[in-house]
Order: sequence, then structure tokens, then C-alpha cells
Amino acid sequence: MTDEDKPKRTKSWREIDKARDGGSSSRRSDTRERENFEKSTGYTKYKTNLERLFSGGAPLPEHLREKIGEVDQLADDERKKLVAIEDTKIFHLAAKEFLSKHTLPDDPRLLDRLLGHPDDSIMEQALTRLEELHKAGTLKAPPALSQRLASVEIDSGDPAIRKRATELRKSLR
Repeated sequence: MTDEDKPKRTKSWREIDKARDGGSSSRRSDTRERENFEKSTGYTKYKTNLERLFSGGAPLPEHLREKIGEVDQLADDERKKLVAIEDTKIFHLAAKEFLSKHTLPDDPRLLDRLLGHPDDSIMEQALTRLEELHKAGTLKAPPALSQRLASVEIDSGDPAIRKRATELRKSLR
């Protein structure tokens, strides 16, 4: 039997890799690199900071808060209390105080109620925010919003506000 008649033996990928690498396994070198990295002080600090973050011991970094749109918990609690107020006069006073401390929230129900505020600047701010939400496509209009906009059209002394309220009401249909 000659060499040509013998069945050819093909090498496995592992044998080919060993021959190419000079006998060292790539897994071992990856493991060594990973172990060296994990022993470094930078990695240790990174892991410690992550553990503190997820356990609640550290606040979320500013750049991440902006990305995920984290809501200030205090402002959110105050907003919920404001929405729960049923008496109109108390609501108007509380709304004015709330807006002096915080920015206008994206809550359509609250914005709807603010359209009835006696202070024209607050009513205009609420109308502007509703228009922005509608243009962005994120406005989930409460059922009474079109009626509230109709009352703004009638009650407002400013023709520009009346026109804006009319346009928003028509675009919500």
C-alpha cells in the first residue's frame, strides 16, 4: 500500500490552531488577559461604583439622568398631590406655588386643568406645552381637553391665545 492509497487524515480546527499559535491555546491567553484586567484598580473601582449605584447608595450620574429622563421624585410627588386637589381655588393657588418651584410637567391632565387658571401666563404656558406634546406625537389628550380648549377660546381676552386654542382643538379631532 502506497502513501497515495492511504486515506488522508484531515486535521481538526484545534490542531490547526495549535500549530499556528505554537501550541498555546487562545482560551488560556484570553483568560489571563481577563484576570489581569480584573485585578487592575480601575476595574475594582468600576465594580464598586456599580454596586453602590444598583444598591441605591449612589445617585445616578448626571449624563445618565438626562438620557433616561429621570423625573425628580420630589417634583413628581408634588405633582400627584396637585392633581388630587379638587377645589378649584385651592388648586389655582397650589399650581402657582408648584410652578414657582418646578418646571411645567408633561402630564396632559394637569395641563388641561391649568388651561382654566385665572393667571394668563400660566394658561399660556400650559397651552404651549400641550401644543409641543401634540407636535411631538406624545399627547394623550384627556376626554375633556377639547371642551376646555373651547372655553379658552371664549374666555380668553388675548386673540392670539384664542386662535392657538382653536387650532389645537381642531387638530385633536
